[in-house]
Amino acid sequence: MAGPPSADARDSGPDANAPQAQPRGVPDLDLPNRPRKGQESPAQGPEAEFGTEGSTGIPATALDAYKKAEQTLSSARPTCHLPWQLVAGIGRVESVHASGYGLRTDGSTAKPIRGPRLDGKQFALIRDTDGGRWDGDAEFDRAIGPMQFIPSTWATQGADGNGDGVKDPNNIYDAALATGHYLCAGGRDLNRSADLDKGILSYNNSREYVNAVREWMRTYQGREVTATPDDAPAVPHRPDPAEPSAPAIRKPLRRAEMEGTSRPQARREHIPERSITPGPSKPVPPHPTIKPAKKPAPAPGPDTGADHRMVIRLERIGDESLGERMTGETFARRPQVRALDAHGHPVAGIKVTYRVTETGAAHFADHATSTTVSTDGRGIATAPAVWAGDRPGRALLTAAVPGKQSPAAITFIAIVWQAAEPMADRLELLPPKPVPANTNGRFPDLPQVRATARNKPTPGIRLTATLLHGALEQEQAQESTYGPYFKNEHGDPVRTLVLPPTDSAGRLDLPQLFTDEHPGNYTLRLATPEGVTLDIPLTVGATGTDGLAT
Repeated sequence: MAGPPSADARDSGPDANAPQAQPRGVPDLDLPNRPRKGQESPAQGPEAEFGTEGSTGIPATALDAYKKAEQTLSSARPTCHLPWQLVAGIGRVESVHASGYGLRTDGSTAKPIRGPRLDGKQFALIRDTDGGRWDGDAEFDRAIGPMQFIPSTWATQGADGNGDGVKDPNNIYDAALATGHYLCAGGRDLNRSADLDKGILSYNNSREYVNAVREWMRTYQGREVTATPDDAPAVPHRPDPAEPSAPAIRKPLRRAEMEGTSRPQARREHIPERSITPGPSKPVPPHPTIKPAKKPAPAPGPDTGADHRMVIRLERIGDESLGERMTGETFARRPQVRALDAHGHPVAGIKVTYRVTETGAAHFADHATSTTVSTDGRGIATAPAVWAGDRPGRALLTAAVPGKQSPAAITFIAIVWQAAEPMADRLELLPPKPVPANTNGRFPDLPQVRATARNKPTPGIRLTATLLHGALEQEQAQESTYGPYFKNEHGDPVRTLVLPPTDSAGRLDLPQLFTDEHPGNYTLRLATPEGVTLDIPLTVGATGTDGLAT
């Protein structure tokens, strides 16, 4: 029997053979509850929120993201005719609109949404394409976010749906817009049924998947859709079936299974036995049970400490957030996870690797981005101190057990803020003397400037230089449109310029200052961001026959 298909991670053409379309998880293929004729009441329970006759509920943030995706695509790709209800149908099947994962109003989720490892054992084989940046797995890819993109697809189809300058597959605004672009690719017109099928099959090559998405799309188009609270109770769909407390969800039929099985049989397999009422005829014998052959237990790898097969999950200790720090500071809290066996008991001696996936924003000692520690007698692995890097932003850290049978990685988030800018209370010239110049020339030997705070040199001060027309003692100085000027990086004259920061001694060499044909008195004003100023008088004279100012 052939194993799971292997996908090329280069997602160059979104069709039914693209990596995104390969088996990559377990979508929720439950269909909307449609009361039959004569049925007195609609379905009850948590799922009734999504399928009652009178209304269909979608978390408010998810609904807003779907509608914004349609608005953007109506301008960017008007011939595609993307309905937001189609994007909502995919969001419903892939993650139940991120319900149960802590959907926030900015489109992010409190919990990461990740599919199973695409290691070829149960689903497609797609080796790591993002270095674990998005999916926390540096060996194999996983589908990520509320719309379940695989990283290689996101690399080519990712979008910024909320205008924050970041393309994040874990944000429902970004993911919804990317889904729209992906479905519209290849010049598809989604008003045509054939193109609609091709678009959905390029997302997941399963007829059951297409049927479920189209049914939810029609449901949202035909009923009143209401915005429900983002944190409203809902039955969460967990894309990774190995995740603890994951509900049992039907797997889509593989193509080979669909070709060898008739439709009535396929439907019959998913009807619970208790719902079948035996008639007067001979009862249907149960299906024979075929026990799979036992696979030999894999031998433990070299130098892995305790047997990693004992660990079935890692448990985060404390919150996901490590807090906030300025660049160069140390986070007060250190990441911790506990390794547990099948009985929930802690396992000692397990090697856990902590890795920083957002380089530059955070690191361990000596600027290392990964470190491996062993669990103690309580099964706890504590990472070394985490340092805020030199790049402000959001740093993602993962904790994982090495090996092919490792449980899902645990994530931590560290927020890094830019350190406060240095401040100066005084600016002075070195040496303090005015500088004369000729017209149509340049100022020779410009003095240095030094910034100090409490009489101590202040490095890192960024000054703004502005040229004024007139002498200050005459109280006539105003911003000049002629006279002395600097040159920008293109060689064009400018009379306002942001200078490089002062050096470690608080000093700054002024850039070359040129003159035009206008003689007179001018002022060069240097100012700090806090408003500390230094005014340098400039004199420009006409050039005589001897080349000197007159």
